[in-house]
Amino acid sequence: LQALDLVNATLLTRGDTVIIERDTYQGALTRLARFGINVVGIPLDGDGMRMDILAHVLADLKHRGVTPKYIYTIPTVQNPTGTIMPQARRTELINLAEQYGVPIFEDDCYADLIWDGRRPPALYAMSGTGNVIHIGSFSKSVAPALRVGFIVAPWNILSRMLALKTDAGSGALEQMVLAEYCAPHFASHVPKLTRGLHAKLDTLTEALNEQFGTAAEFEAPRGGIFLWVKLPDNVDTLKLYQAALAAGVSINPGPEWSTEKAYAGSRLRLCFASPSHEEIREGVAILAEVCRREFGVPTRIANVEQELRV
Repeated sequence: LQALDLVNATLLTRGDTVIIERDTYQGALTRLARFGINVVGIPLDGDGMRMDILAHVLADLKHRGVTPKYIYTIPTVQNPTGTIMPQARRTELINLAEQYGVPIFEDDCYADLIWDGRRPPALYAMSGTGNVIHIGSFSKSVAPALRVGFIVAPWNILSRMLALKTDAGSGALEQMVLAEYCAPHFASHVPKLTRGLHAKLDTLTEALNEQFGTAAEFEAPRGGIFLWVKLPDNVDTLKLYQAALAAGVSINPGPEWSTEKAYAGSRLRLCFASPSHEEIREGVAILAEVCRREFGVPTRIANVEQELRV
């Protein structure tokens, strides 16, 4: 979060324009709204941000005399959709950004959490022109309470960020403990972590199929800690959030994670990292019951509609 604030404070002023993925990290959206920034959302497909639409948007903005201050992307385990941008598309993105003189802001905090361990090269590593600002974090790969992250960027940008820091620096003790742990353990820790997360995702998708059947649409991600789910169009996930919370289940309503509120109105983000397998099953069952009661979502099991038992 601090990295987002530092990059924004360094590069943005009220009224500026930035390009982001249509569905993206809620924290990024709220910060841009607070800055008074014009946000242009680019749709995604199964491989992440669509380059054809990005090219059209960049050309249109240039025609109107607008140069975006950056292109914000989560290319590896995109939040919330879970997509992973292939290397060829990464090259397209780098080339487009350089063609139009727009820096890329790469958020890579989930890149370690890929099931097969084969993470694509970071955009920063692929770019040979210093046109990428790269941020990452250890809070997802080591421990949520460990608030240690990093920024990798050209010195002309980093030097401006340092002048904006007001916290006297990150805690030295946390960084030293992390360094002591990572050197001998990180390489073996991550595969264990991803195996556990993958198993929880399997439990979540099985529970959704059992409780919702075809009423819940999703593409199982290849990594991460969340699942992006589409419910029937009549389900308002902002209202569902309140009803589910009252029943003891917390969800992330789609409109808070998208630049297109109507498109995301029936979508939600489910995080599976913290709950146990049993809590996941119980939570999905409660969520399904709330959906039936509040929105008339049919009772389904194994994709076959069932009669409610009274």
